[in-house]
Amino acid sequence: MSPLIARALKIAAQTDFEKLQDGKYEVDSDKLFYIVQRYKTKPATDKIEAHRKYIDIQLIVKGSEQIGYEPIYQLKTHTPYNEEKEVEFFFADGNITFLNMTKGSFAIFWPSDAHMPGCQMNESQEVLKIVFKIRI
Repeated sequence: MSPLIARALKIAAQTDFEKLQDGKYEVDSDKLFYIVQRYKTKPATDKIEAHRKYIDIQLIVKGSEQIGYEPIYQLKTHTPYNEEKEVEFFFADGNITFLNMTKGSFAIFWPSDAHMPGCQMNESQEVLKIVFKIRI
């Protein structure tokens, strides 16, 4: 396992994220940081995102959501890659697999994995999620 992934998982296991404010927390400069997010889930959209420079580890601390997933090689570009925002969007097609994410679950998305976070399961609900960003 990558030492940075191992470090992120150790932080995930040892940190009480409910006590933290929303925002970005640096661990090792731009090599490893995490973002604390609180939001309400929404219906799935018509686009799905991917990143080129970072691996995402998305951890649900409170609430539940669905995260859509599909390999980018199967998708057509919706919005070209934006280097400053480090994101590219693709058209969501009918082949997206939805992961049911509940408290304590996490998913790892590589640059080849498009993902659609924040989707509601049955109805909208409050979620506390941590997104670890690990530089490739």
